[in-house]
Amino acid sequence: MEIIQNRYNQDRVLEKVSSDKIRVIGESEFSRTSVDDEQRITMYDFEGGPCLTKGGFIKFKGMKFKINSINEEKITHENLTSIILEVSA
Repeated sequence: MEIIQNRYNQDRVLEKVSSDKIRVIGESEFSRTSVDDEQRITMYDFEGGPCLTKGGFIKFKGMKFKINSINEEKITHENLTSIILEVSA
């Protein structure tokens, strides 16, 4: 697990779920997404960041991972947002 802060000093928790999946979770009153023609998420922007894009990269535990897909997780807590990134080294 690794904690990063967005531009408003709010925590975003990065957690390795499996060898090819990273969860990004944090408090966010709103978020923005962009989808392709098949309604797959291509961009996910937490309030205050980070903004993550399919084909982009994320750093976790000193390593750089390519983002292959972005999937939103259903969370029942108010103002809490979670996504799962499928990644490759």
